[in-house]
Amino acid sequence: MPADPSEFTRVNERFAELAEQEQVDAHVSIIQMESNLPKDVVAKAAEAAEAGKSHGITKWALVSNGIKGMAFSSSVQKIDGVDAKSFKDVDEATEWASS
Repeated sequence: MPADPSEFTRVNERFAELAEQEQVDAHVSIIQMESNLPKDVVAKAAEAAEAGKSHGITKWALVSNGIKGMAFSSSVQKIDGVDAKSFKDVDEATEWASS
């Protein structure tokens, strides 16, 4: 997720476009941040998961090379009705999300 608020807006708008499609029931986030993970970014993931749930998204795969993916996954798992899991590999995340 981008750190710039205008980028959050752009990402959220695109997410909403895709989430509205009938065949979409899962989401894969790829987290590529070198710096420490700001708490508001994790909160944004939970907000997105809640919004996605209203569109029928029930699976959320989070890809990261470290603890960041687990932090996002933990935050998203708190949303009732959304199954979240962290991965280190995009292909494995995509396979899980599409199963």
